[in-house]
Amino acid sequence: MKKHIVILAITIFFFQLDINSQTYDKDTELASNYYSTAVNYKNKFKLDSSKLFFTKASRLFKKHKVWDNYLIIENEIGVIYLRKGKIKKTLSHFKRITPVALKEFGDTSEYLSNIYNNVGLAYFMSGKNDKAIEFLQQSLNLRIAVSGNENVFVSNIYNDLGNTYTEMAEYDKALEYYQLSLSLRKKILGNTHPEIAVSLNNIGIIYKEKGEYDIALEYHQNAIKMQKGIFGDVHPELANFYQGIGNVYLDKLEIDLAMEYFLKTLDIRKKIYGTKHPLVAKDYINVGITHHENGNDDIALEYYLDALNIQKRNLGNLHPSMAILYNNIGNIYNSQEQYSFALAFYKKALKIKENMYGENHPEIADYYNNIGNIYASQKKYTKALEFHTKALTIKERFFGRKHPGIVLPFLNLANVYYSQNDFENAINYYQKSLSANVKDFTPDETDNNSNPAIKNYYDANKLLLSLRGKAKSFVGLYKKKNNINNLKSAFHLYLLNDTLIGKIRKSISSKKDKLAIGKLSSQIYDEAIDVCYMLNQEEKNASINYVYQAFYFSEKNKAGTLLDALNGAKAKKFAGIPDSLINKEKKIKEEITFYENKIIDEYDPELETKYRGVLFKLNRQYARLINKFETEYKQYYETKHSSKYVTVSQLQSLIDNKTAIRSYFVGDSLIVIFTLTKKGLDLDKVVKVKEFSDKISDFRMHMKSSSYKKLVKYGKEAYNYYNLLFPKELPDGIENIIIIPDGNLGMIPFEALFTEKYKGKITDFYKYPYLIKKYNISYTYSANLFYGTFKKDSTQTRQFTKDWVGIAPVFDGVKNLIINDFYITPLPASKTEIDTIDSKFKTKNYNSLIKFREKANESFIKSDIIEQIKYLHIATHGYVNSDKPELSCVFLSNKEDQDNDGVLYSGEIFNIELKTDLVVLSACETGLGKIQKGEGIIGLTRALLYAGTKNIIVSLWKVADNSTSKLMIDFYDDILNIPKSNDIIDFSKSLRNTKLKMIENKKFAAPFYWSPFILIGK
Repeated sequence: MKKHIVILAITIFFFQLDINSQTYDKDTELASNYYSTAVNYKNKFKLDSSKLFFTKASRLFKKHKVWDNYLIIENEIGVIYLRKGKIKKTLSHFKRITPVALKEFGDTSEYLSNIYNNVGLAYFMSGKNDKAIEFLQQSLNLRIAVSGNENVFVSNIYNDLGNTYTEMAEYDKALEYYQLSLSLRKKILGNTHPEIAVSLNNIGIIYKEKGEYDIALEYHQNAIKMQKGIFGDVHPELANFYQGIGNVYLDKLEIDLAMEYFLKTLDIRKKIYGTKHPLVAKDYINVGITHHENGNDDIALEYYLDALNIQKRNLGNLHPSMAILYNNIGNIYNSQEQYSFALAFYKKALKIKENMYGENHPEIADYYNNIGNIYASQKKYTKALEFHTKALTIKERFFGRKHPGIVLPFLNLANVYYSQNDFENAINYYQKSLSANVKDFTPDETDNNSNPAIKNYYDANKLLLSLRGKAKSFVGLYKKKNNINNLKSAFHLYLLNDTLIGKIRKSISSKKDKLAIGKLSSQIYDEAIDVCYMLNQEEKNASINYVYQAFYFSEKNKAGTLLDALNGAKAKKFAGIPDSLINKEKKIKEEITFYENKIIDEYDPELETKYRGVLFKLNRQYARLINKFETEYKQYYETKHSSKYVTVSQLQSLIDNKTAIRSYFVGDSLIVIFTLTKKGLDLDKVVKVKEFSDKISDFRMHMKSSSYKKLVKYGKEAYNYYNLLFPKELPDGIENIIIIPDGNLGMIPFEALFTEKYKGKITDFYKYPYLIKKYNISYTYSANLFYGTFKKDSTQTRQFTKDWVGIAPVFDGVKNLIINDFYITPLPASKTEIDTIDSKFKTKNYNSLIKFREKANESFIKSDIIEQIKYLHIATHGYVNSDKPELSCVFLSNKEDQDNDGVLYSGEIFNIELKTDLVVLSACETGLGKIQKGEGIIGLTRALLYAGTKNIIVSLWKVADNSTSKLMIDFYDDILNIPKSNDIIDFSKSLRNTKLKMIENKKFAAPFYWSPFILIGK
């Protein structure tokens, strides 16, 4: 279990001295000047300078026995020690001045109350909460005795008591004190004082701990709004508030948003405290957690080690923050399956927490959970059950049976039982985890078949794990006892999983976080499809068509983030949103893309921090604008969040008797194949070969090679993969196949598979039994995308001012050209390619336009004319970044284009408006990208589809200049031979004719030349 840092805002009031300079001698007048100087430094957060001048003032007041001023200033000095995290120094300091307060003002004074308050805070910050409560309560009693119960000091102590009870996980009691503090502050200070913001933030923390995330965010955001209105963008409390929001998003597994807020917090604290402060170390921990959650363990460990060095230097080896660090380092070793190291770190963390809390505290339970998970991973199930049971006992004592904090122990126990194939016990504990998580679900303990409605839950992500675990357990029970009712129970649980995944996706705003949820949902849909397959085998005449349902689950696992984005784009067009707001949204998106690319490319830490600050503001502006769209324009929300998925009958309405849609789902051990024709939907399953991804990569390499040995391997593999991916022949009469690949299957051209064994001469490429010789093939990312793009809609009419536009920067005439650190070579054949195609269009009386060299730039691509083009052809260099898809790009001219750098990034393409029937990227590897589980390939093609084009031709590897030019020219020749009266052009057929021509002409018959170019579309 990850442990993040929660900073509870302590409320320390600094007192203003009211000194009459005529009453005192020159020393005390000088002391008052020192005091003023110290306050100025304090307000600028220059704590060392502030302490120096406070100390000078204190000495002078002590010399003249002005004990009230002396104690006030000594209180300030103690608070500085406290702010700097020097706990021992703080305690010794207040111990030293306590006798002065007692001697001069007795045992009932505001000065003694202040001392006890700060001593309590010191114990709180050192993790000794019982001692903190003791001193804070003494401070409260004294303060009420001196000045009554309606003053700001009492409100501060209420707040500090709330902090302490929060640390003790007594959340109801903490909330009670926070609300007392807030009520009193509003009464005394009004509704706009900064301390009101502190109270709002702390209440937000409580609601986060109680699993009420939306309420928590509301409190945090109100605190930020108030604080910024008073102090601006750089203030320590503002950093606390941002961190509170980051913690909420981290718990919700919206990691991208959490990272954004944690980095903002870190930037503020570095500006105020420098890089060696304990609070900065805590930010390092939170940033490290987000990197770990994203799978970047090396980066996470760097942040943890930086934090470790700071914490040891400032707080020592036994501070509670060290326990959090050790725990999170243990998490890294756990994820790397280095269990002995992980266990050692977990035990170090546990020892620190036990020394602080004893053995009965919710945080102790968290460490027990982690240790139990290690033992479970080592298959030491008895030890695992022991620790998870201890964790459950503690959590139940604190929270009862209805609380988000109790869900995880139940889940962990269920997982252990599942690992032991004890499915009955596993189901029992998964059911208990569901009951703890869903507020109005309290099933009979003997009824494990009942399920909750997907609403009124605390933690959506843990709910997903519980539902999935229960479903898997029923599948295990079915295989054990062969009772079909168990399989049906699993099926209904997967339907609930699907509903919940939809709700989670709607609640997530970040594209990266939506991609992340796709990884888990992909596994769930894999299991759901398997259940449908088994049910279809068991019940051929069932009332539910399980093949159709399996196809639905498969579709839910394809290009979900792209479909969400397309729904959002569609929603803007038809929701009646004013053009001014649409333009504003577009401008913000363009600026966000600009600064995202700046940050990725930036090596200067100061500039990176600056850009990140600008991006943070832009993202908040964008979020507010989208919220305005969703709340004020009902149709926008309904269209954007439409949960409708295409049906089999709808797809069948788009295809003819000669066409089959072939959809693949690559699971952990099996490949599921759906074949949809006009007559019906079939489902097949084949066993996935071991090391499938690596072998696909090898197949690509052999396909591209000119080596005799590798070509021999290609021939064998091409036939083997055909048998794997086409386990049985397609129905008679099928001529066209629309391929929906999954995972790495999107990296290979199916056209180059062999339909039979080849026994001829290996260099006679034209004789190869390519699949393209048998079928016309095109590709799409999902059936929903295909249907949304090509469904018949009489309202969609497209008017074009240009039939064809060709763009080629050529890059000739310049030696050693560098654009954004990329070395660019000349492409002389691209000019010939564009010129030739242009002349062919003009010969046929089409309206065409060409842009060469410096005119082939970003400004043209981003201009309004781009919306009026039917066919857009770009011949240039391309670059695909598989690690960071947003940096995938095509290169254009950077001459005479002052506003652009010549690199058209994927993120920039998202902001372009296209209405093209076809975009051709005559460039290298433009069809590649990052393989994202549950999404497919993320790269330039997704950006173009979002921008609005219907069809795209891209390449799957680096291509030869001359053969590419010939393929493109011949492709357009084929199109231009189609009569103008034809409203619908079959681009896949023209591309196939072109490829067959290249094969027949022998010179470019090798698959290296023709097969990388594929059509995404129809």
